[in-house]
Amino acid sequence: MRVPVEVRGITADGIVIEESTYTGVVGVLGAMIWTTKPLKMNSEVELTNRFSQRTARFRVAWVKEPHGTELWETGVEALRPLEDFWGVRFPPKAGTS
Repeated sequence: MRVPVEVRGITADGIVIEESTYTGVVGVLGAMIWTTKPLKMNSEVELTNRFSQRTARFRVAWVKEPHGTELWETGVEALRPLEDFWGVRFPPKAGTS
């Protein structure tokens, strides 16, 4: 699901980055976003959902080098449960009510 977001964090070379981008995948535990520079592994980033204007904190879980594009694919893990941050209702886990 493509959601427009504002990302604020630290790049791999220690520079503060603040840019508009979008998600490629969203989930209850985090998301995959694209950035113009690689983010620092395990650093905290802040994402603002531009649809809802809600902000949440995440941890950079993985970074994949660009292939055929100039954007870095980045996996971010939510520091707290996201609930309806993305504006999507996720199905409950199997075995829960």
